[in-house]
Amino acid sequence: MLKKFGILVLFLLLGLFIYSSLVVYQANSYMDEVILKDYIDGNWRIYEGQERRLITKVEDLSSIQIDWLLKIQDPNFYQHDGIDLSTPGAGLTTISQSIVKKLYFNRFKPGVRKYKQSLIARFVVNEKLGKNEQLEIFINSAFMGVVEGKEVYGFAQASRIYFDKEVSQLDDNEYLSLVAMLIGPNQFNVIEAPEKNEARVARIKSIISGEYIPKKLTDVYYNRT
Repeated sequence: MLKKFGILVLFLLLGLFIYSSLVVYQANSYMDEVILKDYIDGNWRIYEGQERRLITKVEDLSSIQIDWLLKIQDPNFYQHDGIDLSTPGAGLTTISQSIVKKLYFNRFKPGVRKYKQSLIARFVVNEKLGKNEQLEIFINSAFMGVVEGKEVYGFAQASRIYFDKEVSQLDDNEYLSLVAMLIGPNQFNVIEAPEKNEARVARIKSIISGEYIPKKLTDVYYNRT
């Protein structure tokens, strides 16, 4: 009985290895044939093929703006290998995983696709895109809510639509209000839910100041209780 169980486990592991290798191989091909070429040309495209311009460069954000963004969205970004399952407050999706979701999936759902997302983040995105390149794709591709029936993507578009300003012209509160939306673009929408957005910004400020320290990986709402 134990021998049969051991053989079954071996076959399952072998199947998982083959599946994982195939996922990485296909993701590598897509990276080489589409994503890297798009990046060089100054475009990125979502999985359906819709192209968008890379408008905001990393250097367009101040060092403080980048620091604030990473403290909230991915505190260990420059140290991890695409996956982070230990940093308190990091949540279950790194910036690397987030751009995988945009570039590789038409419709993303938890489960097997989360496993694929993690594989691609670790063995493709982490290997072929530098951290600043990943960050650049993220700040241009992040979903930032819906305004008058139209989806908003990226910090540049969000700055213009919500504040009629360029990112570089935003004051601290305006910038943080956009960062606050990342976790729930509609739930914390600047226009549709200003009070919730303001409350989220206040909690973000407590993280930035060190007043509040996240207690565990999933403490992304900074619960004080």
